Amino acid sequence: MKKITYILSVVFLLGLMTGCANYAEDYDRNTLIVKKNGSLIEVAVEDFSKTSVKADALSVYITEQIDNFNEKQDKKVVKNKDLLTEDMSKVKLVLEYKDIDGYNGFNLLECKLTDFADVDEKELKGTFTSADGKSVKVGKMEDTKGAKVLMISEKTDVILPGDILYYNKEVSMKKGVASASGKGNAIIIYK
Repeated sequence: MKKITYILSVVFLLGLMTGCANYAEDYDRNTLIVKKNGSLIEVAVEDFSKTSVKADALSVYITEQIDNFNEKQDKKVVKNKDLLTEDMSKVKLVLEYKDIDGYNGFNLLECKLTDFADVDEKELKGTFTSADGKSVKVGKMEDTKGAKVLMISEKTDVILPGDILYYNKEVSMKKGVASASGKGNAIIIYK
């Protein structure tokens, strides 16, 4: 009996340490989660209650779109992690992307996730807000060595694997979550 209890305890602790998450249950709004390894998780939340779309048909359509895209890439770039259709007024789709290129290709977007050192200063227009709420010009930014830059034009919440250093006017912050407005190119610099 002690052996079983020990094994269950180890399995539970490993689950906590590896960061197991049920993204569909954890997020109620469109959310993009950037992982340390460059992969991304997208939680898309959509209201289908006023349409004739049925849960089964939606599931088939999503599977076909993912399979077709992956086939064109000659590798598995997008994975369907979860689809919750119990409440058609709040359908949640969780997709995992190998990298930003997969995210862009599947969604027909031109977002960017790169090292700060690789970004042309012309792309970082305007004034940014620092983590402590101060206004900062690009040339005056500090502690950017080793930082990453996410540029996204979609209206979505963004969860990043580090601390946000700076963000532009297309981003609002609330309780550690960055929200891209979708009105322009949101730029977030993090480390």
